[in-house]
Formats: sequence, C-alpha cells, structure tokens
Amino acid sequence: MSEPDTTDNQPQWDYTSSRQNLITGALVVGGNLLLIVIYFLYRSVPAVHQLISGKPL
Repeated sequence: MSEPDTTDNQPQWDYTSSRQNLITGALVVGGNLLLIVIYFLYRSVPAVHQLISGKPL
C-alpha cells in the first residue's frame, strides 16, 4: 500500500492577499486611533462630554 498524499486535502487557493491584510490592518489601527481621540476629547472637552453623555462635565 502506498502512503496517502496529504497535499490533496489542502485547498489550492488562498482567500487573503498582502493588499487585503494591509487594508484590514490600516482599518484596525485607524479605528483604534479614532477611539483614543474620541476618549481624549470626551474626558477633556466639556462640550464633547455633554454631547456624548448628555450631562455636563
């Protein structure tokens, strides 16, 4: 008996590309930066705090 070829079970295509990874990474980093800026404004600018929470700082 011959050994089964394990490469036949592996898919021959790839759903990801380096460009897709770059775009996804950029979106994650951009979202984190946006969250940090919004939090900083929420804690330091009374008008932004009142806009978000509805209560004065």
